[in-house]
Amino acid sequence: MTLTRHETLSFLKLAGVLALLVSCVSNEPPKSPDVLRTFSSEHLYTTKEQPLCKTMLDNYCNILYSPDSLGNLEVQRSHDSIKVLQGETKNQFSQVFFKFSQAKLQNQRVLPKDFFNVLARHGYFEKLKTFLDRVPRTTMTMQQRLDSEQLDYELGFIWATAFNETIIARMEVKYPGFHKLPETMIPVELQLEKRRLRRNLVSDISQALWRNDHNWKKVEQNFAHLQDSYLQMIGELDISTEIREKWSKRILEIKLVLPGAFPAISNEECSSTTVNAFYYTYLNVLTICAGDFNSEDITQTLAHEMAHALGIDRSLYLFANSTALSKNIANLRQDMCETKKFSCDEWTAFKDKFASSLDELNGFKADLPEFQRCLKRRETSKALTPDDIARFAHTLTADRISELASSDRFLRITKPELPTPNGKSLRNPNYLNPCSYYMWSQNEEPIDDELTTMIFFTAEYRCSANPSSQRMKDSIEVAKAMTDQVMRKTLQMEGEYSARNLLESEGFSSPPFERFADVIGSYAMAQLLAENPHLPDRQNRFLASSSWQCVEPSLDSHFPEESSIEKEYIFDPHLEGDQRRKELLSAPIREVIACKKDFDFNECSLPFKKPVGGPVISALGGRSAPNIP
Repeated sequence: MTLTRHETLSFLKLAGVLALLVSCVSNEPPKSPDVLRTFSSEHLYTTKEQPLCKTMLDNYCNILYSPDSLGNLEVQRSHDSIKVLQGETKNQFSQVFFKFSQAKLQNQRVLPKDFFNVLARHGYFEKLKTFLDRVPRTTMTMQQRLDSEQLDYELGFIWATAFNETIIARMEVKYPGFHKLPETMIPVELQLEKRRLRRNLVSDISQALWRNDHNWKKVEQNFAHLQDSYLQMIGELDISTEIREKWSKRILEIKLVLPGAFPAISNEECSSTTVNAFYYTYLNVLTICAGDFNSEDITQTLAHEMAHALGIDRSLYLFANSTALSKNIANLRQDMCETKKFSCDEWTAFKDKFASSLDELNGFKADLPEFQRCLKRRETSKALTPDDIARFAHTLTADRISELASSDRFLRITKPELPTPNGKSLRNPNYLNPCSYYMWSQNEEPIDDELTTMIFFTAEYRCSANPSSQRMKDSIEVAKAMTDQVMRKTLQMEGEYSARNLLESEGFSSPPFERFADVIGSYAMAQLLAENPHLPDRQNRFLASSSWQCVEPSLDSHFPEESSIEKEYIFDPHLEGDQRRKELLSAPIREVIACKKDFDFNECSLPFKKPVGGPVISALGGRSAPNIP
């Protein structure tokens, strides 16, 4: 899974925002969100002057969070406009919460029936409508404020109650008598099933709220448009034919899913108001959270997340998956998790081939290694040796075995019945089935996943003829030794680009994944913008899709230099603040929006071939050699 693009505000930043809001309170309510301040680069720059790149973005951000905009802005274009809604409504709800609430009211009849019935029984929708119609806080009396707070808590309670009631009722259907179990008597296996049912419920609710939403339809359209832009851009890069064909194939294979619609990755926050986006490396799935597509133009976000499909982390996964070892593990996993199909002859054959199949993992090579090295978040000062790899593999394996043993995973999976506090026993639905102990398994796990360790253990345990206690110990030791060997090969493949904290903190590695996505995503964004012949439209589209980079008034914005220094000490895969703005203002972007570079930055770039005719901007056709130190 890719790491998040938007970062949570720190306590100090939040304090700064609150302080500013308090100081700006007036007796006049904010203007309606339907009457937004308009913005166009034409108002700031004439077509004859070349704006400064970073200054142009900074000016846009200042306008977006100016006192008469407060995060809400309508960005003009020739044929339409883009509404950026990162502030509040006229009665001081966050725009994304208001949109989420409207979706509940508009789509209440297509919510899961059992879930809807609980909400309706408690009068949820009438109360929600009353809550949304409140007067602005700046004009409330004390009693109105207290009534509003009470209604807010009541709505949250009803929504949570509907989840709990629905899940308990569904568990009762699947496991009769479940409702009688005290919390202390619910085994891990049933707790896990409860979480699966909750994931399914979140998925059903999300689809009911958003699948026909206008803003989500725009995400789907932009995704298809960007796929075309990526293919054109990749065709213009001066890279090998092999990489070009591989990257083009990967772009076409990415799956866009509605937030929450895929139970394996459903997320309540992403389905409601979170402003974020995710690319799931192993599933090759991309999703844009509802808070994101309801608050800004998401083109740049989509371009960034799609670029992850071309990165080293995806390459590592696909390379390992193509080996005989991975295929053997997948076959073993399938038979192991369909317990009646498993045979000890299969396990014996797997172990016989294990050592030789590991050798296939030796051949991984990163695409464009010099470009990737330039993109490292931090310089790496040490080279991994076989001894280092063995040491790290031993630590990682020992930690995993410790965690599994601490949670009684080895013991539980070997017991057909599990004791309960009242002295009775319950049938173990996960008996000798390692897949059942994971929330969702799509057979997409990488070879070094924890599930692989559990497969090794379970197979050895099933086929051992030793007495019980010795059987347990021997099976754990076999799983530990085999996991260690897989881990060594995996670390060897990852090498200097590994994202593991253990390697990064000691200076052996630094992952380029996020910076890679920023740069390659900006190239695709430039290709898409280049299709529009109207310069102000290109500038406005870029600025609107960069709204997530704008920082609300806070300590960061008041003290940018000191804040930038402070963030140098944070281990984070993303660049921060001004540094990230500079990364995204790549050479193709600078050319397509016709701005002049006004910043210093160690820019990592790839060369383009000479134009074969077509692109509006020459940067997408014939640039100089890459600026790689």
